[in-house]
Amino acid sequence: MLALLQASRPRVGGLSLILVLLLLLVDHGQSRPINPYQAPAPVALGSGVAPTAAHCTAP
Repeated sequence: MLALLQASRPRVGGLSLILVLLLLLVDHGQSRPINPYQAPAPVALGSGVAPTAAHCTAP
């Protein structure tokens, strides 16, 4: 009985993977599909838009 309660690396690793997969499945089930025409650019290098929220943009 005590052997079932002892944590081992493979058991903890397997449980961690199961929890991550469960989290991904729940997130996928509750999220809406991305509209590529309204989504922001993944990388805004050279977009021409001035940054407004960073500490280095303060006058």
